[in-house]
Amino acid sequence: MFKYDINAIRRFFTVIRLFINIALAFYTLKFKKYLHRPGWLQQKREELYISQARLFRETAVNMGGLLIKLGQFISTRVDILPGSSIRELSGLQDEVQAVEFEAIENIILSELEKPWQEIFVHLEATPVAAASLGQVHFGILMDGREVAVKVMRPGIEELITIDLKAIKQVIGLIKVFTDWEKFMDLDAIYQEFEETLRDELDYIKEGHNAQIIAANSKEDQDLLIPEIVWEYTGTRVLTMEYMRGIKITNYDEIEAAGINRKGLAAHLLSIYVRQILIDGFYHADPHPGNLFVSEEGKLIMVDFGMVGAISLELRTQLVDMVKAMVRRDYESVVEYLMRLGFIHYGADRNTISRAVAIFLDHTLGDAQSISETDINRFLQDLEQLLYEQPFQVPARFTFLGRALGTLYGICVGLDPEINFLQVARPYVDEMLGDGGGLFQLVKEKAEAWGSAFIELPPLLERVLQKTERGDLVIRIPLQEINLHMSNNTRSIKALTWAVAFGFTMLTAAYLRVNQFHSESCWVFSLAGLFLILLLINSKTRSIRRRAPHPPVIVKRDK
Repeated sequence: MFKYDINAIRRFFTVIRLFINIALAFYTLKFKKYLHRPGWLQQKREELYISQARLFRETAVNMGGLLIKLGQFISTRVDILPGSSIRELSGLQDEVQAVEFEAIENIILSELEKPWQEIFVHLEATPVAAASLGQVHFGILMDGREVAVKVMRPGIEELITIDLKAIKQVIGLIKVFTDWEKFMDLDAIYQEFEETLRDELDYIKEGHNAQIIAANSKEDQDLLIPEIVWEYTGTRVLTMEYMRGIKITNYDEIEAAGINRKGLAAHLLSIYVRQILIDGFYHADPHPGNLFVSEEGKLIMVDFGMVGAISLELRTQLVDMVKAMVRRDYESVVEYLMRLGFIHYGADRNTISRAVAIFLDHTLGDAQSISETDINRFLQDLEQLLYEQPFQVPARFTFLGRALGTLYGICVGLDPEINFLQVARPYVDEMLGDGGGLFQLVKEKAEAWGSAFIELPPLLERVLQKTERGDLVIRIPLQEINLHMSNNTRSIKALTWAVAFGFTMLTAAYLRVNQFHSESCWVFSLAGLFLILLLINSKTRSIRRRAPHPPVIVKRDK
């Protein structure tokens, strides 16, 4: 037990040291830039993006476990990291160190209760792929079928237990030193994360997951899912049909095969629209190591250890929200976000609607109708909004958000000019039975007007009651007024210190001329103090409250 705790602590501090080193490498650039020529900062930052990504990759490969999964997720976010970092981290998709074949033989013998020579005509000793939890070997069954044999890494259960314990400690520190718990239920997220990882350690459950998604997708002839060979499958060994394909991020090979990348991105997006909104059961780990393209241009999906399920009630709300997104009805989008628990009902809906409009147009649309003035005004309003009315992340959306974030990165990599709303609209209209015609528009507007007429009288009554009681509050944005007052105060202080500095300098000079050397030194010192205060005041910027999690506008290169 003592040895187990030592291993957990050692791994924990190794991860902490890794992130501290990366953070300090970038933070110290703020000071080092003053010691170098102009242009050095940009060059050094680009070098750090490569070197620190390489450091993370090498550490993750050496440690294994959950750190590899984190790196795999980051390596798909082409909208966040520069291409140099993506290329370094992409090695995590297929650079995990393989386990020696002798250990694999022992696991097969233990799990299937017979040596592999009695099951396979041939089993490659070198794995075709090695992941954080297991590795895949090519094999040929006695009946001639080509199969992929996925074998769990020896000792991975204990390693996952240590990593989960370390993460639990990190969550405890986060709850003590930050206010992140206001925005997300950290304990619930950890519980869901632990349950998902435990499920990944059961290959029988993974096989059933693959069968469910294959059954749900049987009408899609362009999506291929390997067939499970149950006769030679156990908790730690999974035997399935072997499929050959091109890794979905090998863009040169995809184009050389004559496959349309834009069509591929649209098809992948449509698959997830169906899995999430129609089937309610989706592949939750769509990183490039799990997605391939056949020579005919069909998508191949593998590794169903991490899946997500969505209840019918939740799917109905998500469907309605997607419809509102496609119609660009951002007020309705905000309403659904409130129902789903992302936004408090007391939040400022107008400001949030503007935030949602700009965010969705930049990430999912083309953003051509958004002016620079709108963005600047939005950022100013949103800073105060997030401070006073913070968003929160419901735990049930943690892995759905991760899957969608990974999917977003892959689709943008395939088609940098993809317009998600435009691509998704025909699939949404077809699958959800919403033709978006005149009748549907009139129906929705009539429902909105009817709801407004019903809600208007009680709303007016509440306003009048508050007015009579003197409880009516009119909110006036004072941010700009406070900013100008702060600037005026700084100007007055600067003028005061400047006058004091000038007066003391003249006094000191007068004393020096009249041979009062000792007194003049004291006055010169006082003048120096006033000069320091003047310089400090001139360097001080107006104080503005910072949001606990500042807004981020994601922009894609056109």
